Amino acid sequence: MEIKSLINEDLIELNLVASTQLEVISQLASLLGQQGRIKSVPAFIEGVLERESEFSTGFGNGFAIPHCKSDTVETASIIIGKTSNGVEWNSLDDKPVTFIIMLAIPAAEGGTTHLQILAALSGKLMDDEFRNQLMNAAQPEQILNLLDGVITQKTN
Repeated sequence: MEIKSLINEDLIELNLVASTQLEVISQLASLLGQQGRIKSVPAFIEGVLERESEFSTGFGNGFAIPHCKSDTVETASIIIGKTSNGVEWNSLDDKPVTFIIMLAIPAAEGGTTHLQILAALSGKLMDDEFRNQLMNAAQPEQILNLLDGVITQKTN
């Protein structure tokens, strides 16, 4: 799987202004809507929140990986958001989240694409150096380069 099919610079917002989980999810979902990658922004948000109600996607160390598998998703996508202030996310380590990697997956690809991307990302997020590189990235291009190595290697 090529990273360019999943994410582009317009799906990376390094200066999110959000103080709640819902605001973060809504702002990132609107980026998907602007690119026509989802049929309905409200339906996608509802799907992400439904998933969050089952089990928090707050990974720890300031990261969250919210995701949604839904028929409203047209194109498998990764959306990145970064906030300067921490957002409460009910994370595994009880710490606020500042870096969000949201996945949007068509329902039909739920067992394949979704699991491949989630496994690749969550495994790599265990690496302190990788997390620091993401956190310190100042340009969307830097994030694309970091993710390219993870996603392309692990899903091909």
